[in-house]
Amino acid sequence: MRKRLIAMLMVVLLLTLFSSACFSTEETIQYEGDSKMTATLKVMTNADKSYFMKEYGDLFQSKYPNIEIEVVNYNSANFEKVVKEQKPDLLLISIDEYAQLIEENRLVDLSTLLANDDYNLEGIHPEIINAHRQMGKGKLYGLQSEFLTKAIFYNKDLFDKYNTPYPQDQMTWNELFQLAKRFPAEDGVSGLYIRNFVTLADDIALSKHLSKVDTKNVKVTINTESYKEIFESILDAYESKAVTLPDLDLFEVYDPFITGNSAMTVDYYYYIHNNINWAKDEKGITLNWELASAPVDESSREISPYFTLGGATAINAESDQKQAAWEFLKFQHSEEFAKAKSRTTRFFMSTRTGTIYNPEGKRMEAFYNLKPDINFTRLNYDLLPKGFLRNLEGVVSSEAKAVMVGVKTLDEAMVSMQERGQKLLDQK
Repeated sequence: MRKRLIAMLMVVLLLTLFSSACFSTEETIQYEGDSKMTATLKVMTNADKSYFMKEYGDLFQSKYPNIEIEVVNYNSANFEKVVKEQKPDLLLISIDEYAQLIEENRLVDLSTLLANDDYNLEGIHPEIINAHRQMGKGKLYGLQSEFLTKAIFYNKDLFDKYNTPYPQDQMTWNELFQLAKRFPAEDGVSGLYIRNFVTLADDIALSKHLSKVDTKNVKVTINTESYKEIFESILDAYESKAVTLPDLDLFEVYDPFITGNSAMTVDYYYYIHNNINWAKDEKGITLNWELASAPVDESSREISPYFTLGGATAINAESDQKQAAWEFLKFQHSEEFAKAKSRTTRFFMSTRTGTIYNPEGKRMEAFYNLKPDINFTRLNYDLLPKGFLRNLEGVVSSEAKAVMVGVKTLDEAMVSMQERGQKLLDQK
């Protein structure tokens, strides 16, 4: 009887194990999958299919020709619905959406896979990896292949001509203004060029974690002492002619820095391609330029307010194509992919910073030698009226011009900015 009972228990145990093996939906991901594997990979992204395939898909399919890619588009308004109903395998999403899915335990933990010696995780910017680990409470749920950041561009010849020390890393905006004042306006040279008043004000505000609007309380927040200090510092630099704010079009190539009339500017990585290289190729303008890290706030000099985590690629925990999704994520963030893209004109910088194309030996590390601002709070644009920010910029610009020409005092202009801005925000 006892032997029979033991035998029956063994049968039940074996059936249970067999059932688990047959019906478990968990897929064990191998670090190195079969390059000939056949799969249909459903990718969720806010980019259209042609852009996605040009940026990532075509190169990936040249290595994995039997993996079909189905692009599923989404926006911030239907994010939850698309994830739930479409059940994408791979997610290319914003950093806020990524953080949400981590919190809800809906992503695959990739920590062990990314720790494989063959992957060379060390080749990716360490501060970006650290930021992702912080978001995952020690685990890695995804990666990003690119990032956006700013730096100070400066004309070495102008600095040498006027015997002025070059800008240094970790300077504050006020220190940059003081340096800009050392250039002689009477020679037609300004120390610093920024596209317009609003751009400069927004950049300084960003370094101080200030915003012109409080979406939670539906209130414009311009008429404050903090913003007044920013506006006063800009107006002082402008009136001394240390800073020029010509209100140029965003796509203007031949700005005062390019033409040699300003010693410095602050801009994104793409300024190299869109302005410096363009002017050289089109008109033969050759600048002797170099880089320093973008201005910072006095309270946190080691953090760049413009070095932000734009988004991440992650694998849906409910995916039934986890292996194919891993192969894509691994390839997208590989040194092989970064090198293949390094000589193309890029808006963003590769997180594998060692592959960044730098034939002239410039200090590219100025873009990424500070820590990213992981506490950066993004506006929820869905809570704002359509076109609100653009219209508010117009209000701030017009009121600032009134101060510059002496028609209004700064206090009067700020009251008007607040009132006009609030009317725009209250529109439904």
